Amino acid sequence: MAQTTITEEEKNGMDIFDILGPVMVGPSSSHTAGAARIGAMARTLLGEEVADAKLHLYGSFAECWLLSGGKLAGITEDAVDEHGIEIDDDTALVGTVMEPNLESVAALSPDYVILSADLPAHAELDSALTDMQIPHGCFHMDNVMDYAKIMLNFCAVNDPDGEKYDENVTQVLKRIESIKQETAEKLSGQKAPTVLLLRAYSTGVKAKGEDTVAGAILKELCAHNIADDNESLLEDLSLESVIEADPDYILVMTMGNEENAKTYMAENIENNPAWSELSAVKNGRYIYLPKDLFHYKPLNRWDESYAYIAKLLLNEDA
Repeated sequence: MAQTTITEEEKNGMDIFDILGPVMVGPSSSHTAGAARIGAMARTLLGEEVADAKLHLYGSFAECWLLSGGKLAGITEDAVDEHGIEIDDDTALVGTVMEPNLESVAALSPDYVILSADLPAHAELDSALTDMQIPHGCFHMDNVMDYAKIMLNFCAVNDPDGEKYDENVTQVLKRIESIKQETAEKLSGQKAPTVLLLRAYSTGVKAKGEDTVAGAILKELCAHNIADDNESLLEDLSLESVIEADPDYILVMTMGNEENAKTYMAENIENNPAWSELSAVKNGRYIYLPKDLFHYKPLNRWDESYAYIAKLLLNEDA
């Protein structure tokens, strides 16, 4: 087989994040070997050992980078405040996740900037960084397999032996698979539990689907989200439609200040007499989900999110 030679021009134009390895499912050893192989490829492409990639990241992606063994050059203020990420004196603050400061980012001369593919402000930054020829990428994470894929690529740079990938991804996926199997066995022969999944905030509430942490988990655990039958609920939360469906569970995620979100629910939803007649409310299955497991991406705690939902569906203490 002829050996492929990478020219200096190609090497300089390549980015390790262009190498997207598969999301590997299988024995622990195969995951470790895969991450180690990609790590070796990263060092070959760069022509040297990756010692300390200087990166600027946001929120959950910053946590992923740290879990993979990387270090941060910069981060947004709210990622530190809301996620509790500990940074050292050398890590710069570069605005907020909704209003990142381009000048602060550029001043770091980062090796790579990681953006969210879901935020308009990051789309603007994407264009500006392209013009400035600063390497960057936009990432998206809704579910545990998105997390696994991101970690596979981050670990390719920071974790050549695959130890952190095994600890923070492989073992998490194994525990999740066990939870899914146990839940399926216990629910076998029963009608699938029906669920109304809501996201509440200080000025409103919306039904949500599988493009959320909880929604994806509910689907994998064989629960039925009533918004799947009535997609209009995703646009307009109709209490009449909810009453007609009468779900077994009403699960609420909160955004922003949790107490303000609960106040909105109390004053605008719960005050309707029909609400108290719903089966979920009468049976104590109207539940606020913990923010650290369902609003923020749980990352290496994703198995805890699965376990929490599974216990609810099995009527066990969560």
